[in-house]
Amino acid sequence: MVKVFEYYGRAQGMGGRLMSFPFWGRALIVLAALPGLILLGLSILAFSVSLLALLLLTVPVYRLVRALSPGPAVASQDPPAVDASERYDVVEGEVVSSGPAVRRPIEVKIVE
Repeated sequence: MVKVFEYYGRAQGMGGRLMSFPFWGRALIVLAALPGLILLGLSILAFSVSLLALLLLTVPVYRLVRALSPGPAVASQDPPAVDASERYDVVEGEVVSSGPAVRRPIEVKIVE
C-alpha cells in the first residue's frame, strides 16, 4: 500500500515538472506521445469491435438453443421417502444419516 502512495507522489511530481516547461516544450512532449495515444485508442476500439462481434454471433445462437430446449426441470415439493433400513443420528442438533452414501461428520477441536 505504501508503494501506491509513492507512485502517486511521483506522478504528481512529474505533472508539476511538466507544467513548469514552456509551452513549446509541452507541445513537443505531446507531439512525441501522440502516436502512442493513437495506438492506445485504436486498441481500445479493436477490443470493443471484437466484443461486439462476439455478442452479435452468440446471442442469436443462445436464443435459438433456449427456444428449442425445454425449460428448467421443476423439483417436486414432496419430501423424500425415508428408507427404513437407513439409520439416522443426531449430531450437535443436526440429523445426520449413517447410510453408506452420506458423508460422516468429523469432530474437530481448535486449540489456540
